[in-house]
Amino acid sequence: MAKKSVSGVVLRETFLRVRRKWIFRFVLMNLAYLLSIAGLLMVVTQTDKSNSSLFPAQQIIEEYRIKDRLYAILRTKGYSLGQGLDIAEATIMKSRELGLPLSLIMAVIHEESEFYPNAKSSKGAQGLMQIMPFKWDEYVAKLDLKVDRRAMTDPFMNITVGCQILRDLYDRYANIQDDKIRLAKALTDYNNGENATNPNLQYSVQVYRTKGDYEERLK
Repeated sequence: MAKKSVSGVVLRETFLRVRRKWIFRFVLMNLAYLLSIAGLLMVVTQTDKSNSSLFPAQQIIEEYRIKDRLYAILRTKGYSLGQGLDIAEATIMKSRELGLPLSLIMAVIHEESEFYPNAKSSKGAQGLMQIMPFKWDEYVAKLDLKVDRRAMTDPFMNITVGCQILRDLYDRYANIQDDKIRLAKALTDYNNGENATNPNLQYSVQVYRTKGDYEERLK
């Protein structure tokens, strides 16, 4: 059966709409942040209210705080507001959906491409998370994304595929009780491929170290 694909024009228009949507949402989040602070002050003064009334406001503030910190990091990488929000949204979305630490996704992107969306390795890996073309094809079909290889350098799509690959590799070692060892093996496979005969073990050490740095920056 022939593979379905989306033209570059359609793909570009789709993500321009996504970008505009998140710029608008970013502005709204700033307003929500200010309103939430005011709401919290009112709640705190009403001692007869139960503690559970704080939760919605706290959730809004926490979500805003994470996106704000993440965008601040991306801004240092030279991204515009729209580009930064695209990557921030994709990263946060996949972190929540797949149960991957936000700091881990950031660390992998840092080590793989240094946040350059058009990065291409000598072996052919492309995009922020440096995905090989054959792996891209496999996961595009698995996730039913209906895009072709032209989308490999699109930040949103690249993060979507890269995070799923990382999650699947992590799940592959579910029998390992030590989470640090389990993650190290998943990262080694991510960087070298599952059947590498001479894997780069230093890669997982460096990602783990970078992960700690991003944890501090996202606090």
